[in-house]
Amino acid sequence: MARILRDRVRARIERQLEPAARSARELRTAVAETRAAADDLEARLERAEALAARLTEDHAAARRPFTASMTVHAAWARHPGTARIFRAHHLPACPDCAVGADETLAEAAFGYGLDLDDLLARLNDLLGGPGQSAV
Repeated sequence: MARILRDRVRARIERQLEPAARSARELRTAVAETRAAADDLEARLERAEALAARLTEDHAAARRPFTASMTVHAAWARHPGTARIFRAHHLPACPDCAVGADETLAEAAFGYGLDLDDLLARLNDLLGGPGQSAV
């Protein structure tokens, strides 16, 4: 008789606890999904911060003046109007030049007999600011 009573009590308790157990399982699932969503958001935030930093650096770089120590290729890639300035100084083939990755604007000006200050002033006029002299 005690055994029957114990089994009935156990069954009744299990029926009463079943909704709580179901709720606990649902809660664990919700917590796991929330953690996964938070991890995804954190990864997206890190990518957004990296992009913002890169854009900030690109913006800052775009505002820096052309300098004598800048390579010919860096200057050529810096602004679309550079091509016009280089052609005016009889340097139309600079993007294809084998030494342009290493040769500075100062070296190119010297090698081609150009006035470096004039070249830099005209290049810097492309940026909307005053011409910059050799650095």
